[in-house]
Amino acid sequence: MRQALTNFSPEDLCRWLKNLGIETFEGTTGLIFPVSSNSEKLLTLWMESLVSNKNFHFHPDHRLVNIENGLLFFENRNQTITLKAPLVIMGMGGASYPATGSDGRWRNLLGSIGIKTIPFKPMNCGFECSWSPFFKKTINHSALKNIKLTLGNQSVRGEAMITSYGLEGGPFYRLSREIRDSIELNGKAITFLDLTPDLSLNEVIQKLNHERGKNSISNHLRKQLKLSKSKIYLLREVTEKSIFNDFPLLAQTIKNLSVTLERPRPIEEAISSSGGVSFKELDKYFMIKKYPGWFTAGEMVAWEAPTGGYLLQGCFSTAYMAVEGIKKL
Repeated sequence: MRQALTNFSPEDLCRWLKNLGIETFEGTTGLIFPVSSNSEKLLTLWMESLVSNKNFHFHPDHRLVNIENGLLFFENRNQTITLKAPLVIMGMGGASYPATGSDGRWRNLLGSIGIKTIPFKPMNCGFECSWSPFFKKTINHSALKNIKLTLGNQSVRGEAMITSYGLEGGPFYRLSREIRDSIELNGKAITFLDLTPDLSLNEVIQKLNHERGKNSISNHLRKQLKLSKSKIYLLREVTEKSIFNDFPLLAQTIKNLSVTLERPRPIEEAISSSGGVSFKELDKYFMIKKYPGWFTAGEMVAWEAPTGGYLLQGCFSTAYMAVEGIKKL
């Protein structure tokens, strides 16, 4: 993967987009965005470029249903098409969002011809918590803005969402592999949320010690620390009432709120998936060693990345390497 990302880098991807007529810019987070185009326009321009090649043929709505004796069998409207192809690039995706057609069933086909694959797991997904019925009803789909999520020695800042089943959002996606692995190993993952990442512990204590007057503790938290309703409700959900009478302890809890995650959401809801064709089956061009001329690309290979463009870059880079491999044959 390192070689693939070097040979077709983010800069190369930006140049490719520019050649299609799509300008890009770098956002404040370092991520790359199109200036004004959307994905539909990109696909249109891309298809126009492909169709201009007289050797290009597009056959949608075909599903690979069997591989036998070097032949590929496709199904389209109950009709089976047999294809003998000496050069193939397979980009059949992972197992997330199966409604799009990328359901990972190809693992069984490749397994039947002796190609080792690694089982799929959800990646870039939400996680379930045991909320009380009151909390589920009151706070479902409320935003947690400006938080820092910590698991072990890794921390990620961003925004999250409280749902009826648990938590999801950028920080949880970025640490989804670590959270998922912790759940598999320990039966749960104990994470910590900093609800005021721009304030130090001492600053939180000082603000809490300001004159409260007739304000309720919730209004005091809102006025002094700018805590949102969702953050205050989350505090009450996962802590004891007694901490609200002990400002030093409350400050520590606000800066290090323990939240237990019990399981990842189903892979059908995940943005992406881990697993796929084992790297042991592939050469440096992502060609299947047992089937010279047959290449893999994209999320069907057992690599993973956080959402935010990294997945797309990986797909483009592996496809580029596959084409380079074909050139070498």
